[in-house]
Order: sequence, then C-alpha cells, then structure tokens
Amino acid sequence: MQIGQFITEMKTTKETVRYYIDEQLLAPEKMNGRYEFTKIEQNEFENIRELRDMGLPIRIIKQIKTNKDFCGTKRQWESNLTIIDTELSRVELELEKLNNEKLALIFVREALKSRL
Repeated sequence: MQIGQFITEMKTTKETVRYYIDEQLLAPEKMNGRYEFTKIEQNEFENIRELRDMGLPIRIIKQIKTNKDFCGTKRQWESNLTIIDTELSRVELELEKLNNEKLALIFVREALKSRL
C-alpha cells in the first residue's frame, strides 16, 4: 500500500511516517519514487506506537529496534532490561522533581490563602 492508505489505516500523519522513515524506524521499499508499505511496516509502526505510549523517546526506541537483530535471545533481553531500567530511573527522577514542584506550589498557595 502507498503512504496515503498507510496513514489512514494507522490513523497517523504523513509527517509522523516520514519522521520514522528519516529516523530509520520504518524502512518501506521505494518503487517508482513512492514508498510501498507492507504488513511488516504496519507491525513496526504499531510497535513504535506502543513504545511511544510508554513515554519512551525515539533514541531509546532505536536502541530497542537494534536489539531485534538478536530477537528472542538472552542478549536481547539483557540489553532491553538495561534500557528499561535506565528509563525507569529517569522517570523516577522526573517524578521526584515534579513532586518537589508540587510541594512548593502548595506552600505558596497556602501562604497566599492565609493573606486573604
């Protein structure tokens, strides 16, 4: 299928698809100057979407995709586990930062309320 049909079926935008192609996350064949998408690209797109929904950045998704070369092996699992552990640590730090911001805002709110 061509890009228009792919976009419709995947409920996405041309910009998103082109970005994923530029980032080498999708690799459709090019025939007569047009991209041709197969079930493989549909599956890849769904995988990318699931990983993005988890909040993973493109650079991490690229690392995970690289690990697919060792699909189903201990090496892949260990590498992906390291990636996920690193991302969990990043999220924990972000949550801590957000919680500190929340506490500061609550403090300021309470101070303002006491002046009213």
